[in-house]
Amino acid sequence: MSFFEPLPPPPSPPPDREHRWAPPIWDRPSEGTLPTILPVGEIVHRGDLVAIELECLGVYPNGFTVQLLILANPRLDPLGSQARLLHGGDPHLGRRYPRIGVRFADGRTAGREAWMFGSPEVPKDADGVPTEPVLRFLGSGGGSHGYHLRVWVFPLPPEGPLEVHVALPESDVPESKVVIEGALVRTAAERARVIWD
Repeated sequence: MSFFEPLPPPPSPPPDREHRWAPPIWDRPSEGTLPTILPVGEIVHRGDLVAIELECLGVYPNGFTVQLLILANPRLDPLGSQARLLHGGDPHLGRRYPRIGVRFADGRTAGREAWMFGSPEVPKDADGVPTEPVLRFLGSGGGSHGYHLRVWVFPLPPEGPLEVHVALPESDVPESKVVIEGALVRTAAERARVIWD
């Protein structure tokens, strides 16, 4: 005997719509796709106040995400400067967040002119697809002493060195970079699993 009463039958599914909206290919990770996780695990900064790790890239057929872990020193006073860094209190919002940028092997860059909550206008082709890389903030979250942050980069990099640059102005974290082989990212994109296209 079941504890729960039977549910009513589900409603009939709506008829298929011939034209469904889909975001532009460059705007965000491929929806309905499980990315290939490319572990990086490189510490880009380690100081008395904060450590920053480039944890991984989430690689999709149309681009990749960069995931950072920003870890504040748990031995510091929680009401001190690192609490301000992670939870607010700075009227200059842009200084509290890391600056993230990429440089492709062919010299193209993204993330130099604008910070996370916007992306500069970039040239587009006749189909509206950017001809320069795009970097966009996707989200962040965390606890009392650290948080994760993700940004989206379109398109996939060419073969050769892919540089990921990181700086954290609020904590006087100098600019650092991690270099990843672009061919590894492109190969990982082939292993991304499209569940719904």
